[in-house]
Amino acid sequence: MALSRSTGRAGAWLLGALLAGALAGCGQEITGTSATTGRDALAFVEAPSGLPPVYLNEPYTAPVTVAGGAGPYTVRATGGTLPPGINLKGQQLVGTPTKTGTYTFTLEVTDSTLSTRSKTVTLTVQDLPPLSLALNLPAGQIRGETRIPLTINAPRAVRAARFGWELPAGVTVTRVQPEGSNVVFWRQEGRRVLVDIGFKAVPRTAARVALLTVKPTAMVTLASPVLAYEGRDGEGKLLAQKLFPDEEKKLAEQKAAEQKAAEQKAAEQKAAEQQAAPAVTPTTTPTGTSGTTPAAPAPTTPAPTVPVTSPAPVTPPPAAPGDQK
Repeated sequence: MALSRSTGRAGAWLLGALLAGALAGCGQEITGTSATTGRDALAFVEAPSGLPPVYLNEPYTAPVTVAGGAGPYTVRATGGTLPPGINLKGQQLVGTPTKTGTYTFTLEVTDSTLSTRSKTVTLTVQDLPPLSLALNLPAGQIRGETRIPLTINAPRAVRAARFGWELPAGVTVTRVQPEGSNVVFWRQEGRRVLVDIGFKAVPRTAARVALLTVKPTAMVTLASPVLAYEGRDGEGKLLAQKLFPDEEKKLAEQKAAEQKAAEQKAAEQKAAEQQAAPAVTPTTTPTGTSGTTPAAPAPTTPAPTVPVTSPAPVTPPPAAPGDQK
């Protein structure tokens, strides 16, 4: 019985010590001492690739990431100039830039303990490059089935695209998988594979839109691919186009032939108009300066007719007496 009492006292003492230690630990956490020593410093977090590129008249969204300190955070622009059309909303840079150029501004973050950090940001707004489709090819040789990502750049308002690839000898495509909700139809004609893609929503730039699986008959390096593509918007308007080299040559020859035919038709039409024009009889000019039409004589008013009066008879004077014979 005595052993039981001592054991009970020891257990009670141990329980009390553990409880006191726990309460002491809780009290330290509440005061914030341990939180202060274990909390990371407030800072902006930059992605390894930096902020996304900014293109003129293209919707833009970029996160402003903050870590450390004690949330919630408040981010504001404190100096400099944001690109026209771009605004800071919460922890995001959003908007549609309306003017090209390089813009530098300062962002400041404040946490719940009123700690602050600043960061200088530079954004360059540039003209949107032309729409393009590209393959992310492996660097070395392939010997078995290999999946090749197909990506789109500067998609603009694209809703449909056609992609063509002239495959190396001994390589075939065994499968084409769409990315997300995209719709894909594909076929291989000889060494060329053609892929038609429909987009339910405009993809973001550098997005993967399909995955092509290729199978070589021997080890091969997929370098310097010969590609063709075109992109159209929801109304079928052509946004961009790149033809295969033989198609480019054929198109150039066709344009040259059409231009030559148009010039020949214009020359024939001009000759026909000249033949149909009436002949012009040259006017005979009187003697005088060549090419000068003589002036017409001025009209003459005839003088009034004066009646002719017969002269009065003249009576000779009488002869003198000495003159008679």
